[in-house]
Amino acid sequence: MAPMAPAQAENFPARTVQIVVPFPPGGLTDGLVRQLATELGKKWKQSVVVENRGGGGTTIGTAQVARAEADGHTLLFTSTGFVTNQILMKSLPYEPDALAPVAMGGTAANVLYVHPSVPVQDVAGLLAYAKAHPGELKFASTGNGSSPHLTAELLASEAGIPILHVPYKGAGPALADLLAGHVNAMFHFPASLALVKQGKLRAIAVAAEERLVEAPDLTTFPQAGLPGVVSGSWFGFFAPAGTPDAVKDQIHRDVSEALKVPHVQRYMRDSGLVDTGMTRAQFAAFIANERSKWERVIKARNIRSE
Repeated sequence: MAPMAPAQAENFPARTVQIVVPFPPGGLTDGLVRQLATELGKKWKQSVVVENRGGGGTTIGTAQVARAEADGHTLLFTSTGFVTNQILMKSLPYEPDALAPVAMGGTAANVLYVHPSVPVQDVAGLLAYAKAHPGELKFASTGNGSSPHLTAELLASEAGIPILHVPYKGAGPALADLLAGHVNAMFHFPASLALVKQGKLRAIAVAAEERLVEAPDLTTFPQAGLPGVVSGSWFGFFAPAGTPDAVKDQIHRDVSEALKVPHVQRYMRDSGLVDTGMTRAQFAAFIANERSKWERVIKARNIRSE
């Protein structure tokens, strides 16, 4: 079988490539993959179709790709839930090892936003408020086990503060309720800094090692005395594990080139995304580290699937 791999790579893609997104249409994940699909279609001279298969906490779409033929023509583009579902859910409709990480699509640091009605301006004020008003700090998230949820739990664990988690089905309704004051805090992408400029939200800090280029005055949690509060959302391509290495190498190489196209870079910059430039091996190591990190948080905070 080994001699067949180069030939398979040379012939890839031989037909339409399907990219499954396990989320509903809209949102940052969907927007980014459609930018990349356009460029990959040009490069591959084949149709690249994005299919949204939401539901089951991303497990439905993920299972579809896990069962697909391992030839690179069916890919998964997913995010943090791929890792956290393995920890939170008692059973999955697929084996996590049935999918192999192929290419990182980008990362976005998590910024903590609060409604203007919350009388705090910085991290110290937020911690004091949370301790003085137990249960009043209501953190919205895009769903149980999502990056905004787990980052809030990470903050609560590191700072020793009480929080109330309020899960939503996606960023749209979560942000809408945050803007309306029905919840008063949320970790979200840097793109929402535009709402801060409009006076609709207040940014407290960013969960990153370094300050954001687009918001150099916004402190980081490590700078505010919480070195463990570092967390971001990530987006990446996975393929059925049996896909030949030569095909996975080509997909990685072509995705890396697509990320450098000017209109894709502009979309990423406007969305607060960063191209990490990870190799396949680095992406695999990143996924393993994410699983270890969030497993500790989930167990420490006794977080359960819903």
